[in-house]
Amino acid sequence: MPQDHRPAVSVRILLAGDGGATGGALALLLGLEPGFAVVAQVGRGSEVADAARDRRPDVALLDAVLPDGDGLDATTRLLAEAPECRVLLLTGSGRPGLADRALAAGAVGLLVKDGPHEELVRAVHRCLTGETVIDPALLPPPDPAQPTG
Repeated sequence: MPQDHRPAVSVRILLAGDGGATGGALALLLGLEPGFAVVAQVGRGSEVADAARDRRPDVALLDAVLPDGDGLDATTRLLAEAPECRVLLLTGSGRPGLADRALAAGAVGLLVKDGPHEELVRAVHRCLTGETVIDPALLPPPDPAQPTG
């Protein structure tokens, strides 16, 4: 009789958000993904660093806007507790300079929070290989005055 086997080693994921796109539905979807395990889910930025220290996630998916602050501050605090964790920020809009600020805070990527689930899964895998992952929808439009290569 066939059995459903999970890999022996799972990517440990921490979720932080206000319950919207980074809430229960995302936790459920990621938990069903082969090789992924949601090990912590918090609703406030002030809870992120403690959860990272206690649960040691491989990847943290943080909402760029949290009820008690922003994901950039939470990223900095998280990385102080768990420097080996990769942080992907999720945002609903491409605010000017957000990608640069996210990378400066230590995040390895910035994604649209309501993007396709498959893109998020690919981004998690990519960031674990050391890639920087920025959703093209969040990049500024090219400057028409600049020559293209």
